[in-house]
Amino acid sequence: MKRLLIILFASSLVLAAGAQERLSELRPKDPRAMALGDTTQALSSGYQAFFGNPAAFANAKGQLTLLDANAWLYASPTTSNIAALQAAMGQSGSDIVSTLNELITTNGVGGGAAFGIGYAGGGLGLGLTTVVDSYVWGENALGATGSLDAQVSLTLGVGFPLRLFGLDLTVGGDLRPFLRMTGPISSTQLTSMMTGGSPTEAIGSAEVDIGFGLAGDVGARLNLGKRLSLGLSIRDIGTEQRLSPSTFGEVTDYLSQGTLPPSAGEVAYAMYPDITLGASIRPIVGPLSRLIDLLLLVELQDPVGVIEEDKEILQLLHAGLEAKLLGGLFSLRGGVNQGYLSMGVGMELLAIKMNVGLFTEELGFRPGDRPRTGVAAQLALRF
Repeated sequence: MKRLLIILFASSLVLAAGAQERLSELRPKDPRAMALGDTTQALSSGYQAFFGNPAAFANAKGQLTLLDANAWLYASPTTSNIAALQAAMGQSGSDIVSTLNELITTNGVGGGAAFGIGYAGGGLGLGLTTVVDSYVWGENALGATGSLDAQVSLTLGVGFPLRLFGLDLTVGGDLRPFLRMTGPISSTQLTSMMTGGSPTEAIGSAEVDIGFGLAGDVGARLNLGKRLSLGLSIRDIGTEQRLSPSTFGEVTDYLSQGTLPPSAGEVAYAMYPDITLGASIRPIVGPLSRLIDLLLLVELQDPVGVIEEDKEILQLLHAGLEAKLLGGLFSLRGGVNQGYLSMGVGMELLAIKMNVGLFTEELGFRPGDRPRTGVAAQLALRF
């Protein structure tokens, strides 16, 4: 296992060395994960395994998600920010940008949404997910730029127990064909769309690259009794991805006809593995856990990206603590995401799951360079 990790790590560095731009998996801002310091990559379960550790597909009990709806906004939910967003409604063009000037030049502004269905467990993983995300930031509001991303993924995975020397070990893997669109966007384009403008009118001329891709994910989980678990996930295992340049307006026109725009060349994006190591601890087991169930998560995420972009070691660290009360009816969560605090709450009513999370994440190369705060909410129907 140690030799395999060294080989994967070294090969991913080689792939990264000549890359101009990395095409990473587009993941939703799941409010539970974000409240827990953006963890659950290596120790995921159920639906979250479609974005985390496919070893969760080996869980004996399967989970069917008929709907997972998740939305997020990149803005701190302060009184002044809420007032600015309300004032921007109904405005247009540069007026919106002026109203949101402080938000754009400090935190940045944007948002996204994700929808999905799937079944995870019993040795199988089958899911269909859609994620859309956009964000702009700049030192000058009118000149601020950012990105527009969308991805539709089909996940086909398996998981199974692997008995070695009596250890409780599970492993899993999946193939993930996807349709990806990515491109730059200006502050005027994004804010016009966010405040009620037609997407085609607001960003129809925005340049985007679009195309199909294929990636694989593998993972393992080791349970050391009922209290301690260790996890490893390696996602985005794939070759160079090639997308075709187009515009957002052309893409929507052709998609409405059930096809993609004709190829006008190719743009190459590098894809290299996203590695996460994690551990979880449940300090309370037995009958008392029905009243209060504590879960501590600690993860080291994407060492390849941190090394390639010369980031601080602190940006590897993610940690969170969850307290489930009254058999999971209510949940309280808190975490540390790359040195920034996060928090959230959750509630489960039979098959209905509701979660809210407040988070801050670092987009710069050093802590404090470019922190981005956001709030995420989720409504899911799971059995």
